[in-house]
Amino acid sequence: MKLCALCPRVSSLLLALSCAVMLVLAACGGRASTSPDGASGGMCGGDTPQGQACNALVNVGALITPTCTTGVMPTGVGGAIVDGTYVLTSQTYYNVPACPTIALSGTALIAGRCRQGISGGPFNLASTATVMVEGNTITSTIKCPIVDLDAGSITRDAPTKTFTATPTTFTIFTGNAAAGNPNPDRVEVFAKQ
Repeated sequence: MKLCALCPRVSSLLLALSCAVMLVLAACGGRASTSPDGASGGMCGGDTPQGQACNALVNVGALITPTCTTGVMPTGVGGAIVDGTYVLTSQTYYNVPACPTIALSGTALIAGRCRQGISGGPFNLASTATVMVEGNTITSTIKCPIVDLDAGSITRDAPTKTFTATPTTFTIFTGNAAAGNPNPDRVEVFAKQ
């Protein structure tokens, strides 16, 4: 059964979540890595060889249902991102015509400038990326996305986002509309495990 045939927009939203997971857990600035490639099981130093998994993360996040709101999306204020494992706890879309109702989950691992992520729900997506942090912005260079769906073309999020970090949470603010990207503007909150 081709799930994307049931809801073509869902694949873009799930990829957007996956990209957020990647960025959220990668915004570590220039701290030292915990292993040669920045995190165990990932390939942050180069492209992942064909046939090799992006990472070995297990998605431990609970399913959450997105919410929607109107108005101006806030901007992140930055902060010190603590290395560790994070899970998605909420996702809020801004100014969308219809709010997604499909439950999603996400887990991310941050270690130095390397970020690994995995998302789940009706589709699974694993990824590895390196990130650069400057002030309250994060720019991600995706090294390996593996998408477990039969979608045609998928639009990735704008590569630069803002964030807010506390000792226990990481919030990513994705302003795609400002970059001319068709993926929805949204805010995702991750809790450190």
